[in-house]
Amino acid sequence: MKARTIALGVIGTLLIWGLGTAAYAASPKAEIMALEHKCIAATTTAEAMACLDEKQIELFDVVPPLRYTGAEAVRGDLDNFFGNAKDLKAEFLALDVTTDGRLGIAQSIQHFTWTGKDGKPMAATLRVTDSLHKVGGHWKIFHSHVSVPVDLATGKAVMDGKL
Repeated sequence: MKARTIALGVIGTLLIWGLGTAAYAASPKAEIMALEHKCIAATTTAEAMACLDEKQIELFDVVPPLRYTGAEAVRGDLDNFFGNAKDLKAEFLALDVTTDGRLGIAQSIQHFTWTGKDGKPMAATLRVTDSLHKVGGHWKIFHSHVSVPVDLATGKAVMDGKL
């Protein structure tokens, strides 16, 4: 009887501990939001690539061509940006995440400032939609679509869009 009471006490403690730690585990939405914050803070190609599923990545960027397919193409686009941007700073103006636990969509408005190679200050406010899935238990971006509004009267991109 005493052994059974001890066993039940141990099982009960383990169950309570297990349920308690499960409550502290990050939700899929929180995990995706954390990844998005890691991505926007990237200041090198390597840091940005760590957010992506290198085996299945496609990027629709604001600069030509229309799409970058595969890790090599995306890495080249990122190398071009990071190689020409110094003192990069970024922030979310808005970030919304939807997920069913298997797939996730992160929609955001992101504002960037940097100094160009020529020393000129630059800025851009971008619309970004990321599609994510899990790879090896971690959320990774497999498609990213970056855009800016276009002024139809001039045909020019609006790089300083406002909410």
